[in-house]
Amino acid sequence: MRCPTSPLSLAFFATCLAIQEQPPGDVDIDDAARSCVIENIISKIQAGYVIPESGQAAIRNLRSAQISHRYDGFGTAKEFAEKLTVDLRSATNDKHIAVFFDPESTESAKLPGPQTISREHFNFGFAKVEHLRGNIGYIDLRSFANLDEGRETASTYMSALANFDAIIIDLRQNGGGNTPMVAYVASYFFGPKPVHFTDMYWRDQNQTVELWTEENVSGHRSVSQDVYILVGPSTFSAAEDFSYSLKQLKRATLVGERTGGGAHMGRGLQRLSLWKRHSFKHTYWRFADSLSESAILTGRAISVVPSKM
Repeated sequence: MRCPTSPLSLAFFATCLAIQEQPPGDVDIDDAARSCVIENIISKIQAGYVIPESGQAAIRNLRSAQISHRYDGFGTAKEFAEKLTVDLRSATNDKHIAVFFDPESTESAKLPGPQTISREHFNFGFAKVEHLRGNIGYIDLRSFANLDEGRETASTYMSALANFDAIIIDLRQNGGGNTPMVAYVASYFFGPKPVHFTDMYWRDQNQTVELWTEENVSGHRSVSQDVYILVGPSTFSAAEDFSYSLKQLKRATLVGERTGGGAHMGRGLQRLSLWKRHSFKHTYWRFADSLSESAILTGRAISVVPSKM
């Protein structure tokens, strides 16, 4: 079926969603709504999914489920979103990809501040720095926050490592984040001459964005110390990119277990809005898709040799 869309928000109008009485946060959906969501997910996968072959497998799975009416029993938005997530991940083996149902209105979705407040509360991912025996510096980094928001905090913590004889970066609980922050943190382990650190390739635009270490950083660098990065099953996405890139540039040794396997870029939440003038003014499907890849890894996990450190 053909789903009417607006250029900016991919808005589907009343024909695409039948809202009935449901508790706040969920709505009943019909076959037309399910078809609209599937068609637009397929469109996004075709336009720019990170690994085309996996994307085609996901499309085949969605089409097969549609034809065999396997989605007919999923009558509410949330349960349908959960089923789509299971099917997409089964086909792609990609932990980035997910479908969420978001009943918030456009206005509430645009309210400023909550994500930034949350990141500040968690210190933009910088959990702690410790001085270990033998003059070894230890930093526990839980995420890579937005660089514009977390630059000052990153500079404070990274500069604090400069007087240690060796450095341990603990990424075992780091699920990823912002790639520009990845390059900025890495800048502290190289001299002022910029080093090509990683690339972001957007397949739908056929555009490659190069990321280099920065010539100017606040505070002190740690250019001569040995660097060890602790990784594990929860090390994911940008944290894997950071680890692998430093290893390839012969600037760090990886220690720990096999990582999560998602070191490719994601474009973030892609909103597919379903409009209905009823008790829920706007409803949204949020398609969190991986639409590009790091030049180094394409979703494969890093294998490292366990150590008795």
